[in-house]
Amino acid sequence: MSDRVPLALDVRRIMSDEVIVTFVGGAATVVAAVVAAWAALRSRRKLGGEVSIFDVWVCDSEAVLAEPGTDVQLLNEIVHDRPALDIAVRNDGDRKGLVRRLRVELITSLRVPPIDPPSVIDMPGPGPWALTERRVGASGSYAINFPLREANYEKTINLEIDPGDVDRFVLSLVATDAARGRDFYNIRLLLEGGKSRKARRRATSESIMVLAYGPPSWESPAAIKEYLSQIADKVRELASQGHAEIAVMFNVALYPSATGMEEYVTFYEKKLRVLVAALQACLKHAANEERIRGWIDELECDLVEIKNLRRYAADLRASGRHP
Repeated sequence: MSDRVPLALDVRRIMSDEVIVTFVGGAATVVAAVVAAWAALRSRRKLGGEVSIFDVWVCDSEAVLAEPGTDVQLLNEIVHDRPALDIAVRNDGDRKGLVRRLRVELITSLRVPPIDPPSVIDMPGPGPWALTERRVGASGSYAINFPLREANYEKTINLEIDPGDVDRFVLSLVATDAARGRDFYNIRLLLEGGKSRKARRRATSESIMVLAYGPPSWESPAAIKEYLSQIADKVRELASQGHAEIAVMFNVALYPSATGMEEYVTFYEKKLRVLVAALQACLKHAANEERIRGWIDELECDLVEIKNLRRYAADLRASGRHP
């Protein structure tokens, strides 16, 4: 029996060592499984890409369609005669980036009205008269329609961008109540993406000044000179008939006849300067700077004529065509 006891002890010792090895191995397996599960969970929670707006240019729809190798079928939502945003989006993440919605925030709008032909009228009573100012109302292609009112306007899209890649798409901006050559607006572009609302991400552009519809329009100095002649002749005619209270009216405002011509030139000058400032703001994101600079050059040439227009008004008085 004495020989069997050590054997039994050895068996128990060996079995104990096997249990320890089995336990340690099982614990390692459990830890590895937990780590793998945590990594998988973290991967699932990771947001889908780091989408950012790489560049935005304001361009003409016709220019985009005329690019070499353009697939017109992919650009079938482009609206002719309206400005378009040429948008480049980059994914800086290591997972596929998703863009689900784009928003256009209309920050401000500007309307530059035409100068009304002046009317010279006989006032029923003595002046002075209150002047009133005109109030201005507030990889694919997409189009968004919006009124010229400050608000957010959105469009649902479905854009996927691979990690490290850049994609490009075009958005036509259609201000539904814009007048040709008169309206500008200042906007901000926002892109929203992600797989869910909780994982939603947003990329925002700088503010962008846009000429809403067609080239800017304004009156020539020659047209203003003709209007000055009409003011002078009509005031002279009414004064010779004994009318004492004469006013010049244009753009929903009344001016005394003694200063009507000067006020007309001043209004014209202010309009030209407003157009120059608005077009200079448009230059920052313009795809075609040359055309906008050409308009600015024309406006600045006409501004040089302001002195001559004021001199012409003085000459009309000196000649007796205006009392």
